[in-house]
Amino acid sequence: MKNTSQVSRRTFLGAAGGGSALFLPARILGRNGFAPPSEKLNVAFIGIAGGYGRRALEELSTQNIVAICDVDWRKPDEQKTNFPAAVDVAAKYASARRFDDWRKMLEEMDKGIDAVVVCTPDHIHAVASITAMKMGKHVFCEKPLAHSVSEVRAMMAAAHKYKVATQTGVQGHASEDLRSIVEWIRDGAIGDVKEVHLFEGARPKPAPGAPAPPGRGGNMRSIYESIAHVSDEIPIPPEVKWDLWLGPAQARPYNPMYLPIRWRSWLDFGTGVLGDHGPHFIDPVVWALDLGFPETTEAETDPEYDIERNTQTFPRMAIVRYTFPARGSKPPVALTWHQNDMPPLPSFLKPDDKIPTGGGMIVGSKGAITYGPIYNGKPGTITPGLVKLYPEELDRDYKRPAKSLPRPESHWLEWIECAKAGKQTSANFDYGGLVTQIALLGDIAIRHKGTPLRFEPKKHKFHGNESANKAFDTYSRPGWELPT
Repeated sequence: MKNTSQVSRRTFLGAAGGGSALFLPARILGRNGFAPPSEKLNVAFIGIAGGYGRRALEELSTQNIVAICDVDWRKPDEQKTNFPAAVDVAAKYASARRFDDWRKMLEEMDKGIDAVVVCTPDHIHAVASITAMKMGKHVFCEKPLAHSVSEVRAMMAAAHKYKVATQTGVQGHASEDLRSIVEWIRDGAIGDVKEVHLFEGARPKPAPGAPAPPGRGGNMRSIYESIAHVSDEIPIPPEVKWDLWLGPAQARPYNPMYLPIRWRSWLDFGTGVLGDHGPHFIDPVVWALDLGFPETTEAETDPEYDIERNTQTFPRMAIVRYTFPARGSKPPVALTWHQNDMPPLPSFLKPDDKIPTGGGMIVGSKGAITYGPIYNGKPGTITPGLVKLYPEELDRDYKRPAKSLPRPESHWLEWIECAKAGKQTSANFDYGGLVTQIALLGDIAIRHKGTPLRFEPKKHKFHGNESANKAFDTYSRPGWELPT
């Protein structure tokens, strides 16, 4: 019997495949009805630095790039990072108007913008996306959708209210690999799935006071050592619009340990490794297994992470255990997130099997599927990790089913085409909202390490834990509240 307390992915999306029409009014595109397929949309970008902003611009370069916005216009050598700088990215789009303040961009160019891409730090996602949606703009927002559960829900509600096409930036959603995973699992390739492991593999632990190894956060002090420097008085570079970068976050002195990129480990700005990588790794599991919200969530972290004393950052290591209830004939699922930790290998994997360093392992009664990139040990280089079935004989003998899911040209262009046609994307804010909330519930468990949390999906809260429920909300600085 189906567990009626479980809110599934299909409940969010309605008809499977995400192809239902939105019936958008003509004003949303600023044209007389829907745009024909051949017509380009006028797209504006909020946040263009780093890998995600740059790639979004490249992927959507077939459209009219009319405006770009960023708050850090320093050159790469001034930022001390290898990530693309806004000043270099913007140079390739000289015809686009350049802004520091995305609010002014939307206000001044309102009628000239059809769609908006948001690639800012997590704490800006909700206020920027909802503002754009309220103005009738289609929105592509990077994962995680927002900084808090309440912000995610507000974004989902706004997408419905303003009837715009939305897309969550889980780019792998459109890939051949991910869609093959979904098709194979639905075909019964690995049997009944009861166990899933998602992981961002172990990295060297820095000695006390030593710089952390190079990674997505760049060269910075150990996050535990960095807390002592939050009140340092450091001059703000003239190219950095610090108050705009803070946005809705609480005011604090400028410090280069926050930007660029390094904000992810800080509670006020990011959602940690689970919020950053989790939506990518959770995506195929939610889609293939039709998961909804977890019933229980519990976390453990490295011992030195004291939640009473450490109110600034996420831990270096975390293990989060979720349990999901049965869905019809599908059995319950135990899903474990491993951060700076690797999962145990099932019996049909050999010790020398090269599973991804980061990604997922879906374990069924007949075998397992692994997916994700493999870091090959050379700085800055990744070997693509192919989706693979285990044991070897299953990978060799399994007859792959015919492709049943659409293969869009790209995750970004699917959004553009759906905006033109008045249809939903496959990773719209309903779907992306569920995936993001699963990750954020894990973040809340991390901040309540050692405490089992039971989630009530119909009430959208944890049972009997007010501290955990308060963590659904995010502080908004006066003047930066979410639009209503």
